[in-house]
Amino acid sequence: MATKFCMSCGGEFIATVERCPDCDVELVDEAPADHLDPELGADGTPEGQIEYEIHSWALESRVMLEQLLEAAHIPHAWQGADLVVPATFEGRVDALLAQVESTTLPMLDPDAPKVAYDIDDWTDEQQNLLIQALNEVGIVYEFDVEGAIVVLEENEERVEAIIDGIDDDPDADDDEVAEDDGSGYDGPEAMDVLSDLFVAADRLSHNATSPEGVLAIVDRAVDAEAMPLPFGFERTVWADILEQVTALRTLLESAESDDEGIEEQARLLRDTLRQYV
Repeated sequence: MATKFCMSCGGEFIATVERCPDCDVELVDEAPADHLDPELGADGTPEGQIEYEIHSWALESRVMLEQLLEAAHIPHAWQGADLVVPATFEGRVDALLAQVESTTLPMLDPDAPKVAYDIDDWTDEQQNLLIQALNEVGIVYEFDVEGAIVVLEENEERVEAIIDGIDDDPDADDDEVAEDDGSGYDGPEAMDVLSDLFVAADRLSHNATSPEGVLAIVDRAVDAEAMPLPFGFERTVWADILEQVTALRTLLESAESDDEGIEEQARLLRDTLRQYV
């Protein structure tokens, strides 16, 4: 009887099964190798093998690694969910493992409300800008089975601000944009404004009614909204900062806001600005 095999767990199934019932990985027609031919050194003797214990990795990470190993034509075998490679490939495999680990993001809380954004009709440049901005400001995301990008509902406003900040022409140079938009601008320097916002946010993160913090946020929010894109900032990142500043000012100006909400928003702004001041 014809059979199919799982490259992840090594399971064997009848040919009518398309996906592994344990791993949900698409099955293949050839069995995965359970051994490797030893690599020979200059003296003709085997140089050994390296085993990577990655059974604790998520299935998606192991599948990604398998694809990278195949693309790099690196001989390998799976012992359960652990990886074995010839010792001579250790450096290249280490680099691939680091690549997978660096691109694996924290999983979204499965019980938290989420929002999905369909970016299928976006250009590659626009999608890369969005992902880069989300990574830079620390917003966790995932892709669903249809390719939409999914974020927690609590980050909806920040993500929409980032999306709005992505220009129709992703190849436009930020420095040129800042220079053009800044013609005639005679307001305060961006670094002065960001520094004052950082100090104010830090004060409010400890005391929601700090007079100095409240006044600085209200005044500097106006300055931040009026200035052109600061030198060295991505439009998407600047849009996220403005969204956070506006959100904090709105809370401060609302009679219905509570101290806990103000302090939480202030901490978010402070932590975002910390890397820029």
